[in-house]
Amino acid sequence: MLAGQLVEERVFSGPVSLGQSLHCALSVPVEGIPREHLLVSRDEGRFVLHVPRGMTGRVGADDAFVDVAAGQAVTLEHGARGKLVAGEATLLIQEIATPPAVPRPQLPASIRGTLADRIDRRLAGIIGGSLVVHIALAAYAWTGDVDERPLGAPPVAMYQEDVIDVQLPDLSEPPPVADPSPSQQPGVATPAAPQHQTPRPIVSRPSAPGPTQAVDSQRLANILTGGDSESGLGGMRSRQPGADLGKQIDEARNKQITIGDGGHTSRVDDRARPGTVDDRPIADNPQLVTHEEPRPEETRGRIIPGDVRPDDTTTLTPAIVLERINTLYMAGLKRCYRLGLAEDSTLGGRVKINFTVDERGKVIDPDASGVSSQVDGCVSKAMSGWRFPIPRKNGEPSETTFTVSLALQPS
Repeated sequence: MLAGQLVEERVFSGPVSLGQSLHCALSVPVEGIPREHLLVSRDEGRFVLHVPRGMTGRVGADDAFVDVAAGQAVTLEHGARGKLVAGEATLLIQEIATPPAVPRPQLPASIRGTLADRIDRRLAGIIGGSLVVHIALAAYAWTGDVDERPLGAPPVAMYQEDVIDVQLPDLSEPPPVADPSPSQQPGVATPAAPQHQTPRPIVSRPSAPGPTQAVDSQRLANILTGGDSESGLGGMRSRQPGADLGKQIDEARNKQITIGDGGHTSRVDDRARPGTVDDRPIADNPQLVTHEEPRPEETRGRIIPGDVRPDDTTTLTPAIVLERINTLYMAGLKRCYRLGLAEDSTLGGRVKINFTVDERGKVIDPDASGVSSQVDGCVSKAMSGWRFPIPRKNGEPSETTFTVSLALQPS
């Protein structure tokens, strides 16, 4: 019951959990109730009531009732009933006998009818007639189909067959070879020296280019090295007649070249123009030396993450939390710190943030303290929009609380 009105009535045959978490059998979103608590357990066939913290009430059987307090375990007798109160929530408990299983309701046989009554006779006749017509058409096509070659007559009939008589020559049998007499036994023949033949070398003779290839080569050379004149693109001129290369090298070696003699240079106005930076004034006088005061740099804060302490061991490790804060949420923390630096340029210290990651990866109960009320409120508001991977404990989604210390330093 909430605020004196009945919200839900349920029957349980096993252990019952109570809390603000969605995984509890009785989820009650009221302050003062723990997040997850085992309210009723079973021990040797009897139910045991465990009163959570923040709740009081009375439990008893018949006319004997006793007061129960937080942290107390009470064994419920058969037929016992009780009442627990926590703020606006009121919980009524009663031990009852297990109700018998209710059979599934069924219609009478006269109303249900048979399978034949559920078939539409008109629709069944249309379907049956359609099947008969389709089967008859398929049978007619199968029996009346004649196998014919798609290309007409077979290819062998398109050619003329010629018969040629072939007469084989008469083969005579070879004469028999007489056996040699004992006096005509063959002697040992003198072995002959093997003859070595020197292989001829293979000489490849390139073929002379044809007249067409020579003309194309000359034309390509004129395009690459010539100009608009008859020599082609590039404007190459022929060598001067009678020029001596050695003499030209000696003249170039003995020629004196002066660099930086005050003559005309490649610049438009022959001035070096010192101080021509984009954000500085242009000095037209080459002899002028400018002195400028350094511009004050923008004060920027620096945030150093400290240690991370989780309340419970889950798949969401401190390393994952620090990486997510450094990569995704550090910009929001710096923005909050700059708000504090706008009022006090020497603002620094450590801010301690506490938050809980629920079963959906959302941050709940954010809290920040340690620097100033403005910075702490901005950080707490920014943490309400943080998201982390779902923490899992023993394969099930769970909740875990983290405490992070951040060092704020003006740089």
